[in-house]
Amino acid sequence: MIYLFHGEEEFGKGERIAALKARLGDLAEMNAVTLSGRGLTQEALLHHCDVPPFLGDFRLVVVEDLLTRLEKSKGPDGKPNESAKAFLSWLADYLPRMPETTTLVLSESKKISARNPVLKGIQKLGGEVRLFETPKLRRGELARWVAQHAKKKGVRLGPGVAESLANFIGPNLRIIDSEMEKLALYAGDRPISQADVKRLCPYAKEASIFDMVDALGHRRTPAAFRLLAQMRNQGAHPLYLLTMIVRQYRILIQVKDYMSQGLGLNEIASALKLHPYPTEKAMRQARNYTPNQLERIYDRLLETDVSIKTGQMEANLALDMLVVELARVQ
Repeated sequence: MIYLFHGEEEFGKGERIAALKARLGDLAEMNAVTLSGRGLTQEALLHHCDVPPFLGDFRLVVVEDLLTRLEKSKGPDGKPNESAKAFLSWLADYLPRMPETTTLVLSESKKISARNPVLKGIQKLGGEVRLFETPKLRRGELARWVAQHAKKKGVRLGPGVAESLANFIGPNLRIIDSEMEKLALYAGDRPISQADVKRLCPYAKEASIFDMVDALGHRRTPAAFRLLAQMRNQGAHPLYLLTMIVRQYRILIQVKDYMSQGLGLNEIASALKLHPYPTEKAMRQARNYTPNQLERIYDRLLETDVSIKTGQMEANLALDMLVVELARVQ
């Protein structure tokens, strides 16, 4: 059997490959191999695919980003590399002759062209070609995915929990899965509630900080105080809240600087080592401030930190005064 799993969504691909490995049972260590397509040669691929399984029914060969590499290969003139075209042609010709005892998975981090000869060859042979795309938050797809994934795992979600996890975490399916497992253990036999998410999910706290900074950026002081009170009522320590506020404004300063240099979303996300989802939110937020305003805010944050840690001012009072001042920054 031959599989082509392509697209940027890694969690779903990982689940499918793990399920194939699980079918090998105790023989997985001897009958499963994962190869990087970056420097893979025809001879090496042929060797791994032609090896018979050891005491099992089939051998699993997973090849990562081979087609992605070959599609990207260009010659000095910018045209498709002839050696890459030859590799694709050879692979398309080899697949019908591959031993039936070999299960080949081509796992690609990018979407593969429908014109790719290997993709066409897999479809012709009756193999599985599946595109894995990250669900979109704004169209409600992500919340639906969360609800479906919970049902698949046997986890019960209370009202609004799927939407909360989608909004707080964004389209990182691996983290959503991890947080869901943690929340399910905490909830036990009952459904996971909104209160559980706010209590245990660090991304919920980060989202609240983001919303508070967003309220400050739009000069909505009452809304900022309401969010601050909610986080206090959930047991957040004043110094933790200050640390998170400092972190958010530090990100905004960096984002503002990169935006002024003309960098786009993916470039900024890569430079900050953040997922594109929170980066996009920070870019929207940074537009509420000038560089000078952000510098003055950061100086005021440092002053508040010193006044709390040296005992010059009680922590909660210092935070209240900080919120008032930040909302008035001109």
